Amino acid sequence: MTIRRPAAASFTLLELLIALVIIGILITLLIPVYSHLRERAQKVQCMANLRGLYVGTEAYIQRNGSWPQIFAKNYGETEDFANAWVAALAPFGIERRTWICPTIQELLHNPDYKEPAHARIDYVSTGFDDKPTSPHQWPRQPWFIETGDVHGNGNLIIFTDGSIAETNDVLPK
Repeated sequence: MTIRRPAAASFTLLELLIALVIIGILITLLIPVYSHLRERAQKVQCMANLRGLYVGTEAYIQRNGSWPQIFAKNYGETEDFANAWVAALAPFGIERRTWICPTIQELLHNPDYKEPAHARIDYVSTGFDDKPTSPHQWPRQPWFIETGDVHGNGNLIIFTDGSIAETNDVLPK
C-alpha cells in the first residue's frame, strides 16, 4: 500500500496576478498621500526655521540692543550678504541650515550650501534702524519673509510677535 502525500499548498498564477494588481492599486493610491505628507513636513520644517530665526534675532537684540545692521547694499555679492547674516546669528545657536527652506533646497536639486562660497539664505529680513525698540514697534511688522512661494499659499512670513502667516492670508486681495 502506498501512502499519498497531500499536494503542497501553493498559489495559482491567477491568484498571484490578482494579488499583484491589488498591491499596485494600493501603491497608486498611497503615492499622492505620501507626497502631500512630505510637502506638509517640509512646510513645518520651514516654519520651524523661521521660529529659530525669530528666537536667534530676539536674543541678538537683547544682547546688542538693536536689530542686526546688515543690509544688502553694503555687500557686493549675495554670498557675502548671506554669510553676514549667518555669522550674526551663529552665536545664538542659529546654524547655516536654519536659513535654508527644505522645499527650495529640493527644487534647486540639493546644491551644496554648506560651503561659504555657495552660501545662500532663503529668508530675507526687514531692515530696522539701530534703536532697540524699532523691531517691536508694530505688532504685524514682518521680521523675515521666505524668498519663494513654494508652499502653495504665498511666502511664509514671521512677525514681531512670533506668529507665522502666508502672504496670501495677510495681503489684501
